[in-house]
Amino acid sequence: MLQITKKQLDTIRDLAYKKYGLFIGPDKVSRLLPKLERFISNEGYSGADDLCSHLASEDRVCLEKFISYITTCHTFFFREPEHFKELAADIHHSPQASYSIWCAASSTGEEPYSIAMTLIEDRIRNFHIVASDLNRDVLAEFNRGVYHESRLAQTPVPVKDRYFTAAGDDCYTISGSLRRFISIKNINLMDSIHFPQPFDYVFCRNVFIYFDEQSRSQAVSTIISNLKIGGSLFIGHAEVLLQQPENLKKIGSSIYRRMY
Repeated sequence: MLQITKKQLDTIRDLAYKKYGLFIGPDKVSRLLPKLERFISNEGYSGADDLCSHLASEDRVCLEKFISYITTCHTFFFREPEHFKELAADIHHSPQASYSIWCAASSTGEEPYSIAMTLIEDRIRNFHIVASDLNRDVLAEFNRGVYHESRLAQTPVPVKDRYFTAAGDDCYTISGSLRRFISIKNINLMDSIHFPQPFDYVFCRNVFIYFDEQSRSQAVSTIISNLKIGGSLFIGHAEVLLQQPENLKKIGSSIYRRMY
């Protein structure tokens, strides 16, 4: 079992919060400890003190592996599909030359690919998605585009047949034709982010549950600053914006519009 002092644990929790906005409350420590134990064992650290030393020195490799171990990346294709249908309907109701979409917590790619497939199936092709995540390991999986069949459980059969190819070992490769609609970027929502042009739509779903109110407010502020006036923000159905900014108006189930 991992031997770790309260001071070492507090150092790790403070770093996760200050650098990534991840709030690890006392109720989540029991789930954090096994992850840290795997991290230390798998990556060759001598113990918690050695790990803390590398984290404190801002060792880039250590930090990237750290975020990979402590975050949970459970997702699947067509999760909370009502949002994708709402997106397609909104695009049809407000025609313009092109549409920009930011998936601000894309994980291994299921969400942005689900958006792309939904829009293409609905005869919409003039869009581009920027898919970002702070975890480089999940972005590498995203880039490979190979998924276990369990991730496709909610995928309609005709869509699965059109966009996926069996790759053996119960895995499927997603069609490369979808990649021209998507750019992949490594982005931390706690950083100062300024895209050249604001987006028409932002999806940031099922990530705010890992933040406290302060880091959530900071992330929302960053997102709004990169969202067009009149643009829409989609958050997870289980999430709530307790301190809703004045320039956001709720227009649907976990959907907000920037008013000014």
